[in-house]
Amino acid sequence: MSFASRTALVLMDPYNDFLHPEGILTPRLTDLEEKQTVENIRAAVSAARSQDIPIYYGLHQQYTENSFNGWKHMTPNNVKQNGLKFFQEGSWGAQILDGLEPDLAKGDVVASKHWNSE
Repeated sequence: MSFASRTALVLMDPYNDFLHPEGILTPRLTDLEEKQTVENIRAAVSAARSQDIPIYYGLHQQYTENSFNGWKHMTPNNVKQNGLKFFQEGSWGAQILDGLEPDLAKGDVVASKHWNSE
């Protein structure tokens, strides 16, 4: 097995709420523009696509109104998600940023994260 056959790009949570200028979390991520994060991700995706390298997507669980009902031990991140409602199921913010969408026909893999325990 060659190195190339084991190569993949991994993208974690490439949602609008993280990466788009109008995303709910974008104002809290002050270095996105300075470090050209979105441009660098787009370049990595383009390079992977041009070399037929699969992309693996690790996606954060999506928020619903009942996501945290009955939870006794919420993490600080759970409290933030419950208050800000980022990655809300079916919303624009929970969609993958334009141009970064998976292409299953090219071998991309999408894995959703599981919920934390209550």
